[in-house]
Amino acid sequence: MIAVAAVACGSNPNRGAPDSTVPRTDSPAAGRIVDIVRGKMTELDLSAAVFGVWRGDEQLALGALGGSPLGVPATPDMRLRVGQPMEPMLSTVLLQLNKEGVARLDEPITKWLPDFPRADQITPRMLANGTSGISDYVTDPEFLKAFYANPIKGFTSQELLDLANARPPLFPPGSSFAYAHSDLVVLGGVLEKATGKPLGELIQQRIIDPLGMKQSRVMLTPQMIEPSLHGYTNERGVFEDSTFWNPTAFLHSGNMNSTVADVALWVRALAEGKLLPTETFKEMMAPSTAGLGPLTEEKFFAYGTAHVDDWIFMNPAFGGYNGVVFYDTVTKTMIVLYCTLGPKADANVDNAIPIGTELGKLLVPDRPPAI
Repeated sequence: MIAVAAVACGSNPNRGAPDSTVPRTDSPAAGRIVDIVRGKMTELDLSAAVFGVWRGDEQLALGALGGSPLGVPATPDMRLRVGQPMEPMLSTVLLQLNKEGVARLDEPITKWLPDFPRADQITPRMLANGTSGISDYVTDPEFLKAFYANPIKGFTSQELLDLANARPPLFPPGSSFAYAHSDLVVLGGVLEKATGKPLGELIQQRIIDPLGMKQSRVMLTPQMIEPSLHGYTNERGVFEDSTFWNPTAFLHSGNMNSTVADVALWVRALAEGKLLPTETFKEMMAPSTAGLGPLTEEKFFAYGTAHVDDWIFMNPAFGGYNGVVFYDTVTKTMIVLYCTLGPKADANVDNAIPIGTELGKLLVPDRPPAI
Protein backbone atom coordinates (compact mmCIF):
# COMPACT_ATOMS: atom_id res chain seq x y z
CA MET A 1 0.00 0.00 0.00
CA ILE A 2 1.15 3.55 -0.73
CA ALA A 3 0.33 6.05 1.95
CA VAL A 4 -0.65 9.62 1.05
CA ALA A 5 2.03 11.13 3.27
CA ALA A 6 5.47 11.82 1.88
CA VAL A 7 8.92 12.44 3.33
CA ALA A 8 11.38 15.04 2.16
CA CYS A 9 14.79 13.72 1.21
CA GLY A 10 18.10 15.40 1.84
CA SER A 11 19.83 17.76 -0.57
CA ASN A 12 21.81 16.56 -3.57
CA PRO A 13 25.45 17.49 -2.82
CA ASN A 14 26.24 17.80 -6.53
CA ARG A 15 23.50 20.28 -7.41
CA GLY A 16 23.00 22.25 -4.22
CA ALA A 17 19.24 21.86 -4.72
CA PRO A 18 16.73 20.05 -2.52
CA ASP A 19 15.53 16.62 -3.50
CA SER A 20 11.85 16.18 -4.11
CA THR A 21 9.49 14.07 -2.06
CA VAL A 22 9.46 10.30 -2.10
CA PRO A 23 6.17 8.70 -0.98
CA ARG A 24 6.13 6.49 2.05
CA THR A 25 5.41 2.85 1.38
CA ASP A 26 4.98 -0.24 3.49
CA SER A 27 7.81 -1.90 1.57
CA PRO A 28 11.00 -2.49 3.59
CA ALA A 29 12.93 -2.09 0.32
CA ALA A 30 11.80 1.50 -0.25
CA GLY A 31 14.54 3.09 1.84
CA ARG A 32 17.25 1.02 0.17
CA ILE A 33 15.87 1.91 -3.26
CA VAL A 34 16.11 5.63 -2.50
CA ASP A 35 19.60 5.21 -1.01
CA ILE A 36 20.85 3.41 -4.12
CA VAL A 37 19.45 6.06 -6.46
CA ARG A 38 20.85 8.91 -4.38
CA GLY A 39 24.27 7.30 -4.04
CA LYS A 40 24.57 6.59 -7.76
CA MET A 41 23.46 10.12 -8.61
CA THR A 42 26.34 11.48 -6.56
CA GLU A 43 28.81 8.98 -8.04
CA LEU A 44 27.76 9.69 -11.64
CA ASP A 45 27.20 13.44 -11.19
CA LEU A 46 23.54 13.53 -12.20
CA SER A 47 21.15 16.46 -11.90
CA ALA A 48 17.90 14.62 -11.24
CA ALA A 49 16.23 11.23 -11.35
CA VAL A 50 12.60 10.13 -11.44
CA PHE A 51 11.93 6.46 -10.70
CA GLY A 52 9.40 3.82 -9.88
CA VAL A 53 9.73 0.21 -8.72
CA TRP A 54 6.97 -2.38 -8.70
CA ARG A 55 6.55 -6.07 -7.96
CA GLY A 56 3.43 -7.25 -9.69
CA ASP A 57 0.70 -4.78 -8.76
CA GLU A 58 2.53 -3.64 -5.61
CA GLN A 59 4.31 -0.31 -5.88
CA LEU A 60 7.52 -0.45 -3.87
CA ALA A 61 8.68 3.10 -4.56
CA LEU A 62 7.80 6.07 -6.74
CA GLY A 63 9.78 9.25 -6.40
CA ALA A 64 12.24 11.83 -7.63
CA LEU A 65 15.59 13.18 -6.46
CA GLY A 66 17.54 16.25 -7.48
CA GLY A 67 16.49 19.46 -9.18
CA SER A 68 14.52 20.08 -12.38
CA PRO A 69 15.06 22.78 -13.46
CA LEU A 70 18.18 23.10 -11.36
CA GLY A 71 17.32 24.54 -7.97
CA VAL A 72 13.70 23.33 -8.14
CA PRO A 73 12.81 19.95 -6.58
CA ALA A 74 12.02 17.25 -9.16
CA THR A 75 8.72 15.41 -8.78
CA PRO A 76 7.66 11.93 -9.99
CA ASP A 77 4.77 13.34 -12.03
CA MET A 78 7.13 15.24 -14.36
CA ARG A 79 6.81 14.40 -18.06
CA LEU A 80 9.93 13.18 -19.80
CA ARG A 81 10.97 12.11 -23.29
CA VAL A 82 10.23 8.38 -23.37
CA GLY A 83 12.69 7.17 -26.02
CA GLN A 84 13.14 3.43 -26.63
CA PRO A 85 10.08 2.11 -24.72
CA MET A 86 8.06 3.63 -27.57
CA GLU A 87 9.71 1.32 -30.12
CA PRO A 88 7.82 -1.87 -29.14
CA MET A 89 4.66 0.23 -29.44
CA LEU A 90 5.33 0.35 -33.19
CA SER A 91 5.83 -3.41 -33.21
CA THR A 92 2.63 -3.95 -31.23
CA VAL A 93 0.67 -1.86 -33.74
CA LEU A 94 2.34 -3.81 -36.57
CA LEU A 95 1.39 -7.14 -35.02
CA GLN A 96 -2.19 -5.96 -34.57
CA LEU A 97 -2.34 -4.85 -38.21
CA ASN A 98 -0.84 -8.15 -39.33
CA LYS A 99 -3.59 -10.02 -37.47
CA GLU A 100 -6.16 -7.77 -39.14
CA GLY A 101 -4.64 -8.37 -42.58
CA VAL A 102 -3.82 -4.67 -43.05
CA ALA A 103 -0.01 -4.92 -43.02
CA ARG A 104 1.47 -8.40 -43.30
CA LEU A 105 4.74 -9.09 -41.47
CA ASP A 106 6.45 -10.77 -44.41
CA GLU A 107 5.09 -8.73 -47.31
CA PRO A 108 7.81 -6.63 -49.02
CA ILE A 109 7.52 -2.94 -48.14
CA THR A 110 7.48 -2.06 -51.82
CA LYS A 111 3.68 -2.08 -51.42
CA TRP A 112 3.90 1.02 -49.23
CA LEU A 113 7.32 2.56 -49.98
CA PRO A 114 8.06 1.53 -53.58
CA ASP A 115 10.94 3.99 -54.01
CA PHE A 116 12.89 2.86 -50.96
CA PRO A 117 16.11 0.96 -51.88
CA ARG A 118 15.73 -2.84 -51.60
CA ALA A 119 12.02 -2.37 -50.83
CA ASP A 120 11.30 -5.62 -52.68
CA GLN A 121 13.54 -7.50 -50.21
CA ILE A 122 12.78 -5.73 -46.91
CA THR A 123 9.71 -6.68 -44.84
CA PRO A 124 7.99 -5.07 -41.83
CA ARG A 125 9.20 -8.00 -39.70
CA MET A 126 12.81 -7.14 -40.58
CA LEU A 127 12.25 -3.49 -39.67
CA ALA A 128 10.77 -4.46 -36.29
CA ASN A 129 13.59 -6.93 -35.57
CA GLY A 130 16.62 -4.90 -36.68
CA THR A 131 17.44 -7.32 -39.48
CA SER A 132 16.85 -5.11 -42.53
CA GLY A 133 20.51 -4.19 -42.98
CA ILE A 134 19.69 -0.49 -43.40
CA SER A 135 22.53 1.67 -42.14
CA ASP A 136 21.84 3.58 -38.91
CA TYR A 137 21.80 7.30 -39.67
CA VAL A 138 22.50 8.10 -35.98
CA THR A 139 26.05 6.77 -36.39
CA ASP A 140 26.63 8.82 -39.56
CA PRO A 141 29.18 11.64 -38.93
CA GLU A 142 27.19 13.90 -41.25
CA PHE A 143 24.04 13.45 -39.18
CA LEU A 144 25.92 14.08 -35.93
CA LYS A 145 27.53 17.20 -37.38
CA ALA A 146 24.17 18.59 -38.50
CA PHE A 147 22.39 17.64 -35.28
CA TYR A 148 24.91 19.14 -32.87
CA ALA A 149 25.27 22.28 -35.00
CA ASN A 150 21.59 23.04 -34.32
CA PRO A 151 19.79 20.51 -32.07
CA ILE A 152 16.55 22.51 -32.05
CA LYS A 153 16.15 22.54 -35.86
CA GLY A 154 14.76 19.06 -36.37
CA PHE A 155 14.60 16.70 -39.35
CA THR A 156 11.93 15.56 -41.76
CA SER A 157 11.25 11.88 -42.36
CA GLN A 158 12.67 12.20 -45.87
CA GLU A 159 15.87 13.81 -44.59
CA LEU A 160 16.41 10.90 -42.21
CA LEU A 161 15.70 8.35 -44.93
CA ASP A 162 18.18 10.10 -47.22
CA LEU A 163 20.79 9.91 -44.47
CA ALA A 164 20.02 6.22 -43.88
CA ASN A 165 20.56 5.51 -47.58
CA ALA A 166 23.63 7.70 -47.94
CA ARG A 167 25.77 4.78 -46.78
CA PRO A 168 25.70 1.24 -48.15
CA PRO A 169 23.59 -1.41 -46.38
CA LEU A 170 25.29 -3.36 -43.62
CA PHE A 171 24.19 -6.78 -44.92
CA PRO A 172 21.56 -8.34 -47.20
CA PRO A 173 18.05 -8.00 -45.74
CA GLY A 174 17.24 -10.69 -43.18
CA SER A 175 20.75 -12.17 -43.04
CA SER A 176 22.02 -10.62 -39.79
CA PHE A 177 21.20 -8.16 -37.01
CA ALA A 178 22.18 -4.55 -36.36
CA TYR A 179 20.14 -2.09 -34.33
CA ALA A 180 19.27 0.97 -36.43
CA HIS A 181 17.05 3.96 -35.76
CA SER A 182 16.57 3.99 -39.53
CA ASP A 183 14.41 0.87 -39.22
CA LEU A 184 11.96 2.75 -36.99
CA VAL A 185 11.67 5.66 -39.44
CA VAL A 186 10.88 3.24 -42.26
CA LEU A 187 8.51 1.13 -40.12
CA GLY A 188 6.64 4.24 -39.03
CA GLY A 189 6.23 5.18 -42.67
CA VAL A 190 4.91 1.71 -43.51
CA LEU A 191 2.33 1.85 -40.70
CA GLU A 192 1.15 5.28 -41.79
CA LYS A 193 0.85 4.26 -45.46
CA ALA A 194 -0.90 1.00 -44.61
CA THR A 195 -3.56 2.66 -42.46
CA GLY A 196 -3.77 6.17 -43.87
CA LYS A 197 -3.35 7.53 -40.33
CA PRO A 198 -0.49 9.43 -38.62
CA LEU A 199 1.57 7.22 -36.35
CA GLY A 200 0.68 9.35 -33.33
CA GLU A 201 -3.00 8.68 -33.92
CA LEU A 202 -2.39 4.95 -34.28
CA ILE A 203 -0.48 4.79 -31.00
CA GLN A 204 -3.08 6.94 -29.25
CA GLN A 205 -5.92 4.68 -30.38
CA ARG A 206 -4.20 1.32 -30.03
CA ILE A 207 -1.84 1.78 -27.05
CA ILE A 208 -2.38 4.93 -25.00
CA ASP A 209 -6.18 4.98 -24.75
CA PRO A 210 -6.71 1.23 -24.13
CA LEU A 211 -4.16 1.28 -21.30
CA GLY A 212 -5.42 4.50 -19.72
CA MET A 213 -2.07 6.27 -20.11
CA LYS A 214 -3.58 9.67 -19.36
CA GLN A 215 -0.23 11.44 -18.93
CA SER A 216 1.20 10.35 -22.30
CA ARG A 217 1.13 11.93 -25.73
CA VAL A 218 3.10 11.44 -28.95
CA MET A 219 4.93 14.70 -29.73
CA LEU A 220 6.58 15.56 -33.04
CA THR A 221 7.68 19.00 -31.85
CA PRO A 222 10.07 20.11 -29.08
CA GLN A 223 7.08 20.85 -26.83
CA MET A 224 7.11 19.30 -23.37
CA ILE A 225 3.93 18.98 -21.32
CA GLU A 226 4.26 20.61 -17.90
CA PRO A 227 5.42 19.77 -15.35
CA SER A 228 8.45 18.48 -17.25
CA LEU A 229 11.73 16.90 -16.27
CA HIS A 230 14.46 19.13 -17.70
CA GLY A 231 17.18 17.48 -19.70
CA TYR A 232 20.77 18.57 -19.12
CA THR A 233 23.85 17.49 -21.03
CA ASN A 234 27.47 18.33 -21.82
CA GLU A 235 27.45 16.56 -25.22
CA ARG A 236 28.44 19.72 -27.08
CA GLY A 237 31.30 20.56 -24.72
CA VAL A 238 29.27 22.92 -22.54
CA PHE A 239 26.77 22.12 -19.80
CA GLU A 240 23.36 23.19 -21.08
CA ASP A 241 19.62 22.68 -20.79
CA SER A 242 18.62 20.29 -23.60
CA THR A 243 14.93 19.94 -22.70
CA PHE A 244 13.73 21.43 -25.96
CA TRP A 245 16.11 19.78 -28.39
CA ASN A 246 14.02 18.69 -31.34
CA PRO A 247 13.00 15.01 -30.99
CA THR A 248 12.43 14.54 -34.74
CA ALA A 249 16.11 13.62 -34.94
CA PHE A 250 14.80 10.26 -33.71
CA LEU A 251 11.53 10.24 -35.61
CA HIS A 252 9.21 7.32 -34.68
CA SER A 253 11.65 5.94 -32.08
CA GLY A 254 10.69 7.81 -28.95
CA ASN A 255 8.79 11.02 -29.59
CA MET A 256 6.48 10.79 -26.61
CA ASN A 257 5.96 12.82 -23.44
CA SER A 258 5.06 10.61 -20.49
CA THR A 259 5.62 9.97 -16.79
CA VAL A 260 7.43 7.14 -15.06
CA ALA A 261 4.11 5.70 -13.88
CA ASP A 262 2.63 5.76 -17.40
CA VAL A 263 5.75 4.14 -18.85
CA ALA A 264 5.27 1.42 -16.24
CA LEU A 265 1.66 0.88 -17.39
CA TRP A 266 2.95 0.29 -20.90
CA VAL A 267 5.85 -1.96 -19.91
CA ARG A 268 3.60 -4.20 -17.83
CA ALA A 269 1.12 -4.43 -20.70
CA LEU A 270 3.94 -5.28 -23.10
CA ALA A 271 5.45 -7.91 -20.82
CA GLU A 272 2.08 -9.54 -20.11
CA GLY A 273 0.66 -9.35 -23.64
CA LYS A 274 -2.38 -7.29 -22.72
CA LEU A 275 -2.84 -5.80 -26.19
CA LEU A 276 -2.23 -8.87 -28.33
CA PRO A 277 -3.87 -12.28 -28.87
CA THR A 278 -2.08 -15.07 -26.99
CA GLU A 279 -0.36 -16.62 -30.00
CA THR A 280 0.74 -13.24 -31.33
CA PHE A 281 2.13 -12.31 -27.92
CA LYS A 282 4.09 -15.57 -27.76
CA GLU A 283 5.58 -14.77 -31.16
CA MET A 284 6.56 -11.28 -30.02
CA MET A 285 8.39 -12.60 -26.96
CA ALA A 286 10.05 -15.58 -28.66
CA PRO A 287 13.82 -15.59 -29.46
CA SER A 288 13.03 -15.51 -33.17
CA THR A 289 16.22 -13.59 -34.00
CA ALA A 290 18.59 -15.91 -32.11
CA GLY A 291 21.54 -16.91 -34.28
CA LEU A 292 21.59 -13.66 -36.24
CA GLY A 293 24.72 -11.59 -35.61
CA PRO A 294 25.53 -11.67 -31.87
CA LEU A 295 22.02 -12.69 -30.77
CA THR A 296 21.34 -15.87 -28.78
CA GLU A 297 18.30 -17.45 -27.16
CA GLU A 298 19.41 -15.88 -23.85
CA LYS A 299 20.22 -12.42 -25.22
CA PHE A 300 18.25 -11.22 -28.19
CA PHE A 301 16.33 -8.31 -29.68
CA ALA A 302 12.96 -8.73 -31.35
CA TYR A 303 9.99 -6.47 -32.09
CA GLY A 304 11.57 -3.44 -30.47
CA THR A 305 12.45 -5.16 -27.18
CA ALA A 306 15.74 -6.44 -25.80
CA HIS A 307 15.69 -9.68 -23.78
CA VAL A 308 18.45 -10.67 -21.35
CA ASP A 309 17.76 -14.05 -19.77
CA ASP A 310 14.45 -13.57 -17.92
CA TRP A 311 14.61 -9.77 -18.08
CA ILE A 312 13.12 -7.36 -20.60
CA PHE A 313 15.52 -4.46 -21.01
CA MET A 314 15.32 -0.96 -22.51
CA ASN A 315 17.92 1.83 -22.49
CA PRO A 316 16.53 5.11 -23.85
CA ALA A 317 18.92 8.05 -24.23
CA PHE A 318 18.47 11.39 -26.00
CA GLY A 319 19.71 14.91 -25.40
CA GLY A 320 20.53 14.69 -21.71
CA TYR A 321 17.80 12.17 -20.85
CA ASN A 322 19.14 8.74 -19.85
CA GLY A 323 16.75 5.96 -18.96
CA VAL A 324 16.49 2.29 -18.11
CA VAL A 325 13.66 -0.21 -17.89
CA PHE A 326 14.04 -3.67 -16.39
CA TYR A 327 11.18 -6.15 -16.13
CA ASP A 328 11.75 -9.61 -14.67
CA THR A 329 9.26 -11.97 -16.28
CA VAL A 330 9.56 -14.47 -13.40
CA THR A 331 8.92 -12.27 -10.35
CA LYS A 332 7.20 -9.45 -12.31
CA THR A 333 9.63 -6.99 -10.77
CA MET A 334 9.78 -3.76 -12.75
CA ILE A 335 12.24 -0.87 -12.55
CA VAL A 336 11.69 2.35 -14.50
CA LEU A 337 14.18 5.19 -14.04
CA TYR A 338 15.08 8.32 -16.00
CA CYS A 339 17.87 10.69 -15.06
CA THR A 340 19.49 13.85 -16.39
CA LEU A 341 23.16 14.67 -16.55
CA GLY A 342 25.32 16.96 -14.44
CA PRO A 343 28.31 19.04 -15.64
CA LYS A 344 30.84 16.21 -15.16
CA ALA A 345 28.64 13.26 -16.12
CA ASP A 346 29.76 10.99 -18.95
CA ALA A 347 27.46 11.80 -21.87
CA ASN A 348 28.80 8.86 -23.89
CA VAL A 349 27.05 6.24 -21.76
CA ASP A 350 23.53 5.65 -20.46
CA ASN A 351 23.96 6.65 -16.82
CA ALA A 352 20.62 5.13 -15.84
CA ILE A 353 21.80 1.57 -16.52
CA PRO A 354 24.15 1.21 -13.51
CA ILE A 355 21.41 2.56 -11.23
CA GLY A 356 18.85 0.12 -12.61
CA THR A 357 21.33 -2.73 -12.37
CA GLU A 358 21.98 -2.03 -8.68
CA LEU A 359 18.25 -1.91 -8.02
CA GLY A 360 17.91 -5.25 -9.82
CA LYS A 361 20.58 -6.76 -7.55
CA LEU A 362 18.65 -5.55 -4.53
CA LEU A 363 15.26 -6.81 -5.66
CA VAL A 364 16.16 -10.06 -7.44
CA PRO A 365 19.49 -11.00 -5.84
CA ASP A 366 19.57 -14.56 -7.17
CA ARG A 367 19.03 -13.51 -10.82
CA PRO A 368 20.00 -9.84 -11.24
CA PRO A 369 20.01 -8.35 -14.76
CA ALA A 370 23.30 -9.20 -16.47
CA ILE A 371 23.87 -6.11 -18.61
